[in-house]
Amino acid sequence: MSGPNFELITELQTLTRRDFYLTDPTLLNPFNANPVVDGEWLVIDTNYSLVRGSGEGTDPNVFPVFTERGRYDTQAIGKASVLMLGMYEAHTKVVDTSGGLALGSPLTVQDVTYQSLTRRGLKIEGVTAGRVRVGYVTKLLDGGFVRFVHFGNQKM
Repeated sequence: MSGPNFELITELQTLTRRDFYLTDPTLLNPFNANPVVDGEWLVIDTNYSLVRGSGEGTDPNVFPVFTERGRYDTQAIGKASVLMLGMYEAHTKVVDTSGGLALGSPLTVQDVTYQSLTRRGLKIEGVTAGRVRVGYVTKLLDGGFVRFVHFGNQKM
């Protein structure tokens, strides 16, 4: 893997970042079989720690990881940073571009295949009731990136 999977367009100073422990801190190790990557969306569970979600994207407590894979400081303390509050625009590669993804498409967090592994990423919302909309496509870019805008998590 070369380069980041997730890049902010919006300035970071206007956003609220939070560090949370991971329920399984071994996911921060870059040599794990399926490590957490920047741009992957994790759920804050009832223990107030981060876990990988699953299913149809109906959990509103989901936020993108803003910590690069393999950082020793996050591995040492078992925490990762997520973008918790604020409106922002970003590029991401952790996205499923199939299904007619186009400018203005509503996005939700679902299982996607990225780097041949299943991760939680962005996908076109679809028609399943109860999904949480996390943003809209603002631009399709070369290199597998999709630019999106996040207004806040909204249950549909």
